Amino acid sequence: MKWNLNWIVKQKDGRFSFEEQISFPSEMFHNNAQINGLSDVCVTGHGRLDAKNHHLYVDFNVKGTMVLPCAISLEDIEYPFNIDSSVIFAFYKPHEDEEVVEVKRDKVDLTPIIYQEIMMEVPMRVVKDGANLKSEGKGWKVLDEKEEVQEEVIDPRLAILKDYFKDKE
Repeated sequence: MKWNLNWIVKQKDGRFSFEEQISFPSEMFHNNAQINGLSDVCVTGHGRLDAKNHHLYVDFNVKGTMVLPCAISLEDIEYPFNIDSSVIFAFYKPHEDEEVVEVKRDKVDLTPIIYQEIMMEVPMRVVKDGANLKSEGKGWKVLDEKEEVQEEVIDPRLAILKDYFKDKE
């Protein structure tokens, strides 16, 4: 979602609306343990250019579906989201204390802002309905407190030491 300053100025009173489907490549999520992907991302909104202050005000809504790993089974879960946000772009080098996004080469790019807003909405943990933690597998088993612990098996090489202290008593 990129706009050129010349295009924005040509709009009536520097105002414009937009609606666009965005896709994010799956490679973006390979090294991310929090999210496995995004689908059906739709961005709608409007922008207003303030030529006097050299600012572009953009209000937008992002709807879509996150694909998240289940906290128990690691299976994919589809998690819908709906985010309302706004951002101010500056067509000059802003001061450090200004909360604006600097525009490079008169091209406004909203996509990184949208991605950042989505990542901030990722929940800490989701659990799929009916997900159960496996209690056993090949060569392992989870023990409950109710289950009796098997007697300790003494290493045969050290078995002779168990009788060492019987004579001392």
